[in-house]
Amino acid sequence: MKILIVSLRYLGDCLLAAALAPAIKEKLPDAQVDLLTFKDNRGILEGISAIDNVIGVEHHPNKFRQALDHLRSWNSYDWALSRMNNTRATLYCWSSAKRQIMPPSSELWIRALITNFTRPAPGHMLDILSALAEPVLGANAVIRPVAPDAELSEDLRNELTRLGPYIACHPCSRYQDKNWSISGWKKLLQETINAGYGICLTGGPGETEKNYIQSITEDLPQEKLCVIAGRASFGQTGRAIREARAYVGVDTATTHVAAATGTPCIALFGSTSVETWGPAPQSGLPHNFSNMLDLQTIGNTTIVRRDNPEPCSGCRSHNHLCAHFTPPELSRCMQSIPAEKVWRALSNVL
Repeated sequence: MKILIVSLRYLGDCLLAAALAPAIKEKLPDAQVDLLTFKDNRGILEGISAIDNVIGVEHHPNKFRQALDHLRSWNSYDWALSRMNNTRATLYCWSSAKRQIMPPSSELWIRALITNFTRPAPGHMLDILSALAEPVLGANAVIRPVAPDAELSEDLRNELTRLGPYIACHPCSRYQDKNWSISGWKKLLQETINAGYGICLTGGPGETEKNYIQSITEDLPQEKLCVIAGRASFGQTGRAIREARAYVGVDTATTHVAAATGTPCIALFGSTSVETWGPAPQSGLPHNFSNMLDLQTIGNTTIVRRDNPEPCSGCRSHNHLCAHFTPPELSRCMQSIPAEKVWRALSNVL
């Protein structure tokens, strides 16, 4: 059997969709499982052996390029699975596979093309993926998160060894309203060093992330720091987190990676629904996180939020302008998480 997973979203969504692959292989060990995603998402799938082939496509291809993609994969798969039911995902699924499954759509043309639609599955993304896999794997398929993995370069290995026991930290999100306060990071990192740990800082190659990391570490002893942001692949970042004593990070794809590695993971969340997007621990989710709690632990994942986590002024999503904080690009619910609260959560797992 040949199965195609279609994930035309950003890194975190792609990583979650990849969790379908080992579940499929466990039930159908001889199946070929491929994943179609954006070309710049491929790095986050590094070392996930259950995926046989990663097919990269452009974010905004012209119609000729997209038609060639459809012809190249025409009817090549037995099943195509997609969490999204937008036009592009629909066309990739329909052209690639004899049977398809995706969430229900009100569009008549989509309902005419697609053979199967998921049952309603409110809750965490893993529950939604389980429903997506049901026609292929049967009811109650167990979906566990996956993480990229790759060998560290000699330079990175030597730098991390120099630190001794260390904490991995990912301080920066692509969305400003998901970032914690600079003062909070400074206090947390200083407490971590005072407790005898080194710090490994992860992130991407962008100047914004580099400047942010510089701003929170400029007053710290440099011999206690190892900045691998922009120097490590996603797989190498996953390996560095696996070897850390613990991890602290904001709501971003790397925090999902950290939770999936099994390393104790402290996730700082603001307005994003933790019931849907809370980073799933390595063992999976026996029950969902709660949007009503400011501090909660499942498996190796602890989620820390502000003391009153209920959404204010109707805000239930990120990437908004906060009416309760200046500058409004940041959010009160992230900026008001006390450093002492994060340190207590971290020290409890060390």
